[in-house]
Amino acid sequence: MDRNQVQAVIDSGVPFTLRMADGKEYSVPHRDYLSLSPKGTYATVYDDEERFFVLPLLTMTGIASSASEKTAAS
Repeated sequence: MDRNQVQAVIDSGVPFTLRMADGKEYSVPHRDYLSLSPKGTYATVYDDEERFFVLPLLTMTGIASSASEKTAAS
């Protein structure tokens, strides 16, 4: 993934999940839960307990929209 791809999803305002090369997934329910480094090589994702995970964009394999999951649960 590159910075522009991640930034586009952040800007859309839709909740999403980041998928990593090691199989882990990180939920991003709102834009406040993710920040990109100035050079765009790392993303920092926060969870509800304010723990954080620094993730290299080079190891991101995909982004999945969480909007359909939220809609289906309603």
